[in-house]
Amino acid sequence: MVIVSDISTPRLHYVLDYVFNMRLGIGYSLQTEQTDAAEPTIFYTTELQTGKFSIPSSGLLSESDVWQFVPDLKFDGNLPIIFSDNSGATFKFDIFAAVFWMLSRYEEYLPFLPDAHGRFTAVESFSGRNGLLENPIVDRWILLFRTKLQQFFPELELKSEVFEFQPTIDVDSPWSYRHKGIGRNVGGLLRDVLKFDFHSVLERLLVLAHLKSDPFYTFDYIAEIHKDTPVKFFVLTARHGRFDKSINPKKRAFKHFLSKLAAKNDVGLHPSYAASQNEQKFASELQDFQQITNSECHTSRQHFLRVVLPEYYCMLNNLKISVDYSFGYADNAGFRAGTSRPFKFYDLLNEQTLNVVIQPLIAMDVTLRNYMNLTPEQATQKLNYYADVIKQTNGLFTTLWHNQHFLQRGKWQPWDAVYLNLLSSVKPKETFPKS
Repeated sequence: MVIVSDISTPRLHYVLDYVFNMRLGIGYSLQTEQTDAAEPTIFYTTELQTGKFSIPSSGLLSESDVWQFVPDLKFDGNLPIIFSDNSGATFKFDIFAAVFWMLSRYEEYLPFLPDAHGRFTAVESFSGRNGLLENPIVDRWILLFRTKLQQFFPELELKSEVFEFQPTIDVDSPWSYRHKGIGRNVGGLLRDVLKFDFHSVLERLLVLAHLKSDPFYTFDYIAEIHKDTPVKFFVLTARHGRFDKSINPKKRAFKHFLSKLAAKNDVGLHPSYAASQNEQKFASELQDFQQITNSECHTSRQHFLRVVLPEYYCMLNNLKISVDYSFGYADNAGFRAGTSRPFKFYDLLNEQTLNVVIQPLIAMDVTLRNYMNLTPEQATQKLNYYADVIKQTNGLFTTLWHNQHFLQRGKWQPWDAVYLNLLSSVKPKETFPKS
């Protein structure tokens, strides 16, 4: 595919690489002067190209700075669009600028009110304010673009995209009671007594006496219910701290657990709370992880989804983490960047594409229950909706559950049914054991 444009900037190359290489699979050649190319040609200019496949240029991709603005939202039928244009081009909006604005997370570089953990929240976002958080608008724009291209250039052979499901499990701690040391267990026992939680007192004593299995150790069950669906784990290898209820990675039991898990599964690093803003700490945890698994690690998901742009992804790039699964909102489910499909991170401050691929997170167990305050029935409906809309857009449905939320009593007990229903909705022909 030949792209004729009067600009050639890092921003334009970034979005062209995403659209034509990552999504359509046909490649592109950018030219700044019109030629009589025999190949299919798209004109991306400020001047109207009558009778040719043209996309209006809004000017965003010719810039090299970040300024405080929010694009106007309009609708083409029921399709939300930004950077609209009425010049008569093939497209009614600058799809390249629209995709770039969403994927670069331009708005997250502007002043915003962070939550208690320093995170950009869904309520602060353009999509959240405009009721678009549950709408994968970038994927819908790509589908429209595919259709227009195939109508205009029927000889094109575009890459097929099909619905995929990627379940992921965060392991903050493999055990609730075991291998946590005398001090932590005595302190926990006293807290349970003061709360008159005698069920937990008894459970702790039975587990420590090896008369009962540890309630957080649910990995056999996780393997059983996923069967032929590969699940990806992210394991915390940090020292215990205020936000990190982890097991010391130097303990023999933890090393045995992680090496055994990594031998049978795809396992990535779950960096600690503080590591999101401390490259040295991140590197230390990464080193511990790699020594235990005896393999290099190039995937991660940040604890608490604590991501600040662009520093977090610049750090990942420095540490050669090539795929990150942190990019979702903690306070709401949905499409943070308007897509369920992976995309490369673009550093707006330095105007460059980094060697880090972001895999968007769509829904997390803690988000559904603790932040959105959904009942199990409401959460089931919400997850079924996401499964349906991602199937419609041939997307990749990535979810996050925690090992400690399977097979539990109390508030998390009904959520096993929620998760089993999710598995059924994405793989309807399989049957799963009852919890």
